[in-house]
Amino acid sequence: MSSTPPTPGPKLLDERSLSGILIHFFAIPTGVVGAGLLYLLATDEFTKRNARNALDWHLTVLLITAITLGSFLTYTELTGQGITEVSVLPSSVSTVAGVAISGLFVLWFGVTLWTFAVGLIAMVKAIFGTAWRYPFSLALVEQFESRIDLPGGWPLIIFGYVVLSPLVIWAVFFASTTALVSILAAFGLIGLILVLTPLTVVAMYLHSQGDWLQDTTQQSYVLAHVGVPIFVAAIGYAVSLEFTQSIYPQGDAMYVFLAAFWISAIVYLLRWWTRPSQ
Repeated sequence: MSSTPPTPGPKLLDERSLSGILIHFFAIPTGVVGAGLLYLLATDEFTKRNARNALDWHLTVLLITAITLGSFLTYTELTGQGITEVSVLPSSVSTVAGVAISGLFVLWFGVTLWTFAVGLIAMVKAIFGTAWRYPFSLALVEQFESRIDLPGGWPLIIFGYVVLSPLVIWAVFFASTTALVSILAAFGLIGLILVLTPLTVVAMYLHSQGDWLQDTTQQSYVLAHVGVPIFVAAIGYAVSLEFTQSIYPQGDAMYVFLAAFWISAIVYLLRWWTRPSQ
C-alpha cells in the first residue's frame, strides 16, 4: 500500500522577506528613523514596499507631532506663558486657540495609539504577502522617491555630520544656559544620536558600495569606521565605570563614541577625497 507524500508547508520567505514583515513592528518604537534607514538599505522589492508604507505613516505622525508641538509652543509664547512672558493675544482669541491646541493634542494622542494597531495589522498583512498601506497616511515618500536615492550625495551627509556634530556638542557643554538654548541643545543632541549618526553610518555603507570601493578587501575597511568607535566607546565605558566617579558611565561612553565616530567620518572623507583616480 503506497503512502501519500506529505503536502509541503508554505515556503513563507520564498516570496517575502523577513525584514519586510518585521519592519512594521520595528518601526513602532523607532518611528521615522527605523523605517527610513531600512528603506534606504532595502534591496528586496517586498521589503522596500513595506518600508515605504511604514515610513509614509511615521512621517505623517511626525508631521502631526511637529504641528501639535509647534502650535503649543507658539501658543504659550503668545499668551505670556513662555520664555518671553509677554502676552499679545486677546483673551477671546486665546480661548479659541486653547481649545484648538487641546484638539490637536487629542488627535496626536489618538494617532500615537493608532500607530500600534496599524503597525501590527501591517505586519500580519505582510506575513500573508501583502504590502498594506496604512490608512490616512500621506504619500510623502512616493512624491519625493526620485530624490531619495542619492548615490552622489552620501558624502554630503557624512560631511554634514562632521560639521554639525561638534557644533551640537559645543552647544550642550559650552553654550549659554538660557532656557531656550538649553532646549535647542537638548533637541540637537537627541537628533544627533538618534537620527544623524545612524544616517551617517548608512551613508558610509551605501556610498562604499559605489565605484570607489569595489574591491571587497577595501570594503571591509568600512566596517572599521563604525567598529573602531564602538570599541573605543566600550573602553571609555570601562574607564568611566572603574576609575572615575561618574554617575552615568553610559553617557560618557556615548560621548566617547560620538567623538571617535566624528574622527572616523573625517578619515572616511579624506580616504575618499584622496583616492587614486581610475
